[in-house]
Amino acid sequence: MSVQQKKAAIILFVIVAAFAWSYRLYLDEFYYANAPRGPVPAEGRIRREIIHHGAHVFLTQRELFNFNVLFPSISIGSVLIAGLLSMRWKLFCFQKDFKGGDLFSWFRKKKT
Repeated sequence: MSVQQKKAAIILFVIVAAFAWSYRLYLDEFYYANAPRGPVPAEGRIRREIIHHGAHVFLTQRELFNFNVLFPSISIGSVLIAGLLSMRWKLFCFQKDFKGGDLFSWFRKKKT
């Protein structure tokens, strides 16, 4: 892979993470505005969820999974993958200062 492709992959993972995090915020606002405040067994909306600073709404099992598991997992996973790839490829590193060490030189093992 070329350097540009590696950088594009890392940036793509960060964008996916930002999108998943933003979509969870959107779902919070959407459920606050549109979800029923009481259980509706005919629609399967029997799972209570506290959203939007304490509002109680009732969601289906699938909506609850998307809200609590799927999109947070995508966001966290994408950030972790981007961070690991960035550490492996060292494309977005800090420049070395005049003493020969970068900002995180104390964190890395000393090469002997």
